[in-house]
Amino acid sequence: MNSFSEDFSRLERNVRLLIQKNKLSEEKLSNARKELEELREKSVLQDKEIEELNEKNKILRIAGGSNDGSSREVKFKINEIVREVDKCIAQLNQ
Repeated sequence: MNSFSEDFSRLERNVRLLIQKNKLSEEKLSNARKELEELREKSVLQDKEIEELNEKNKILRIAGGSNDGSSREVKFKINEIVREVDKCIAQLNQ
């Protein structure tokens, strides 16, 4: 009978230990999910910033008349801006 009692006590300790490990694992998982979400948000912000910086770079190249931007690209950008202005004027006239 003593052996049964020892086995039961050992089993009970093991179960408690497993429950503790499970709680720790759940906490770690929760923390990892929070960190992942924060990193995703940071990534989205960085992607937007990169996009804005690329657009600014493109505008600066066009405005500065650097040799990197071809005259064709400059003409295209000017035509694009003119079309947008024309659309705005047309909407104002309606």
